[in-house]
Amino acid sequence: MSDIHHFRDGKVVLFKRAKSPKWQARLKLPTGKWHRMSTKETDLNDAQEIACDKYDDIRFRTKNNLSILTKQFSNVAQVTIKELREQLHSGYGKVSYTHYIGAIERYLIPFFGNLNVDKIDHKKLHEFDLWRAKKIGRIPKKSTINNHNAALSKIFAVALKNNWIHQFQIPEIKNTGIKSERRPHFTMQEYQQLYRFMREWYEQGRKRKTREIRELLRDYILILVNTGMRHGTETKNLKWRNIEQFVSDEGIQHLRFYVNGKTGKRELVPNTTVIRYLKRIQSRFDDLKDLSLEELFKVDEYVFRTRSGEIPKDWHGSFEILMKDSDLWLDKHDQRRTLYSLRHTYATFKLNAGLEIHTLAVQMGTSVSMIEQHYSHLLPSLNADRIVNFKKNK
Repeated sequence: MSDIHHFRDGKVVLFKRAKSPKWQARLKLPTGKWHRMSTKETDLNDAQEIACDKYDDIRFRTKNNLSILTKQFSNVAQVTIKELREQLHSGYGKVSYTHYIGAIERYLIPFFGNLNVDKIDHKKLHEFDLWRAKKIGRIPKKSTINNHNAALSKIFAVALKNNWIHQFQIPEIKNTGIKSERRPHFTMQEYQQLYRFMREWYEQGRKRKTREIRELLRDYILILVNTGMRHGTETKNLKWRNIEQFVSDEGIQHLRFYVNGKTGKRELVPNTTVIRYLKRIQSRFDDLKDLSLEELFKVDEYVFRTRSGEIPKDWHGSFEILMKDSDLWLDKHDQRRTLYSLRHTYATFKLNAGLEIHTLAVQMGTSVSMIEQHYSHLLPSLNADRIVNFKKNK
């Protein structure tokens, strides 16, 4: 190290490293420690101005009880993403962490990226609300904003842990979204129309790959409607060994699924028809088709694979084509059906059959309040006889 220059009574030091034309700086912090930084300048006067401005900023922050060495939001966000991925890889992270990472990469970094993390205030959060609504094309739902807010809170927590921000500098994060709309499902008549239509539809694909995906999609749909599993989060990691047979207290044999999804690990008991769809998937594989159920449920392979062994990365495109081809794209309220409509159909059928709400909530891995919130509109129809009889008795 050579060519050293001192400023601010020796508390700002400029120097160059070997083979580098740019000036580096060392700044003495109020704690007595030294902070290193690159001025990114080759001219000494320009480098001196940058280093001294940074030193003055540190003194100002110290006097006003602000974080001395803050970070750009994008840098803190990357540290947060790394921590979330490490927790997911270790098996201790929540499934929701994948959604946080997506929110950080698609929304938070593009908007806040160049700001220092301690410069985000209520005004900036309001500007973000407007930008996000424009990007999405509508005011996002509360569930979407909850996901974004949780991701942002993770970033602030990382910044706080590393002393890049003080607690009082973290703004209150509010949810300005709209309540979720009524969730589209299939009526019993529509469901019957769907499964009959799929019997021939899956064979009509032009390419072999398309036919295989449609073939699997048929069973995928039927299993979701008869289990209440969450699409994606609970199905993508389901293996044969995550299924078992058991006998109830009444002596009836059932299946039990062990899934890991949005709310963590849980058990669910599917409708008895599910065994037929599982056996149909089993029959497509030479190494599985002759196994007993006891042997099959010990196999360490994913359930939802095509004949070629492919695990579809995205079902949405094929499902959309199916909905349009079957003329079931829209429900009676002109809402588009999605793969999540299958889970809502399961809940609707179970409520219609008289299943108690608490039991349904446990089976679906959700809360009683969520069941009441999203399916309360069904109660008049489900209790039609009692409502009508009550009026007659009056």
